[in-house]
Amino acid sequence: MSALALIRLQDIYHLDMRSLTQGQLVMLARQSDGTVVKQKRITREEPAFSLDAEDTVYIGDIAHNEEEYLNAVLWYLVTLDLIRERKQVDITDEPADDSGLGREDVLIKLGDTLTKLRQHQRALPFYRDALRMGPENQVIKSKVMEAERQAALQGNVTVKMAKLLKGSIPYQEDYENLCYHSVLRDQPPSSRLSCTYDRTRPQLYLSPARREVLHEKNPEIALYHDVISDEEAAMVRALAFEELERSPVVSKHGKVFHSNVRVSETGWLHDNTTDVISKLSRRVGYITGLNTEYPSAESFQVVNYGLGGLYVPHVDYFEETQLVKHVNRPGKRILTFLLYLSEVELGGATVFPQINLIVPAVKNGALMFRDMKRSGDFEPLSMHAGCPVLIGSKWIANKWILDRGNEFKRPCGLTPDE
Repeated sequence: MSALALIRLQDIYHLDMRSLTQGQLVMLARQSDGTVVKQKRITREEPAFSLDAEDTVYIGDIAHNEEEYLNAVLWYLVTLDLIRERKQVDITDEPADDSGLGREDVLIKLGDTLTKLRQHQRALPFYRDALRMGPENQVIKSKVMEAERQAALQGNVTVKMAKLLKGSIPYQEDYENLCYHSVLRDQPPSSRLSCTYDRTRPQLYLSPARREVLHEKNPEIALYHDVISDEEAAMVRALAFEELERSPVVSKHGKVFHSNVRVSETGWLHDNTTDVISKLSRRVGYITGLNTEYPSAESFQVVNYGLGGLYVPHVDYFEETQLVKHVNRPGKRILTFLLYLSEVELGGATVFPQINLIVPAVKNGALMFRDMKRSGDFEPLSMHAGCPVLIGSKWIANKWILDRGNEFKRPCGLTPDE
């Protein structure tokens, strides 16, 4: 398990850190003032791992380097607790040597990180503790003096110690809140949900599509059940496995790069890869009523999310600048058809932060939503995210259907909002 994955999971799912160091997953529910009101243990089996002080300080360092300062403070505090609990050797008053972790080092890291958060009053006790352990250390002396100066300038002004939201993640608070509740499963189902057997096309007469309407319009969102069999899903995963590479993202200006906002691996499968893939593509066409053959649709994009794998809020359509600079697509994306190829034990839900919708990863099911209105305008409310995988692994396959070749199958509506 990577340190960044653990930081993401602890942060988004509010995992109790002491339980985490013992290999247990316990989710916390807090009031607005931070008071813990209840706990939910989500692992029952014996712990498969544990974390010691060297592990937790390393995770704190990674969080600090990623500018996740509040998380870094929490991991450093846990490190201090673990150091105190060590019974084999007493390192309370000894500085670290080359072979071990010393309390003085962690105190300085805590002071430095709190200073980044402008918590000078809180940083001072840690710097002073470190100075008592190394009274001749000029670097620590200067840190104490600077913290005292900044604390005096700050006076009685209270600076709230809160998580720094990243401007690059849209609707970050809503997204993280939905992910948290997707695991707690404490939200009642919407009263507007409806389920139907879809026989709108001849190919569906004998085997209708099982359609669950999640959002009626703007955008239209539906979950189809049992779209793919276990054998077909296993074959898609196997075929894509050799093609997997780290998933890229595309900037507003069309630049392709890798980023921690998308943590997964991607492989592409063309419709003519095998008969199974070709048959699956036709099935998507039967369900959607749209043309899924090239150049009216893209190949299947198969994605694997491991532990901590996620994709922050994003839209699937591309602006004009991205279309020019990214991939030479023959048309614009009008619809996303997302197949769930595996069961996810915990986490991995698809959430729509602007419309407060949680869609769990239903094995062999498929999520369908519109990326473009019939008027030709993009659908910004289709912004969605993949929540971090907490336990297990998540496999999906995306099929994006384009406007080219579907002009008469999906004509313009009578109003601009359609």
